[in-house]
Amino acid sequence: MDQSSLTQDILKEMFNISVGKAADMLSEITKKRIILDVPNIDILNPESQNIELVETFSKVPEGALMLSSINFEKKLQGEANLIFPANKMRTFINLCIDQMSKDEEVDIDFTDMDFDIIREVGNIILNSIVGGIGNFLDINLEYTIPEVKIFDKADFKDSLKDKEYLCMLMLYITFIIEDTEIEGAIIIDLTLNSLNELMKKIKKVEDDLNG
Repeated sequence: MDQSSLTQDILKEMFNISVGKAADMLSEITKKRIILDVPNIDILNPESQNIELVETFSKVPEGALMLSSINFEKKLQGEANLIFPANKMRTFINLCIDQMSKDEEVDIDFTDMDFDIIREVGNIILNSIVGGIGNFLDINLEYTIPEVKIFDKADFKDSLKDKEYLCMLMLYITFIIEDTEIEGAIIIDLTLNSLNELMKKIKKVEDDLNG
């Protein structure tokens, strides 16, 4: 889908404000400096989504993926998925609870407590992201409790093709804690009507800026 540089800038600014708030909350909880940044965004075209999905998803890291997802509804309908490599998320958890140095090797065995931590991290980040969209559109949204799963990349890519939502926003996200950088993604699945509402609002902001 064609995206003007101004559209990209508005979306990135909106999402970076949201993840900035999430980073502040996580820093306060963990007592560690956490930085979140959204350096790039793709809007996948529903007419050629399968082709674009293969190209776009190839940028997501290889290996096992840890996925935290929430659904939202009412005036905006869709699903938001936070995706990070499972081994990097293991490192993040260990750094948060001071169980390892950042250079120590990790495995990807997760306890129930680990899943609870990831569920809370996903809740903070995804609620901030989706809440930011709701604030931008001046609408209230209702969310489900986050679900956390582990996929391999191929299985997760196949599962995306079966989603009922027609449109996707792909946010590339960088997560830094204790100088350890973790790259992942946020995929926001939207109905076509919901994406159109978002793009109408962005067009209005563009017109105001150009006016």
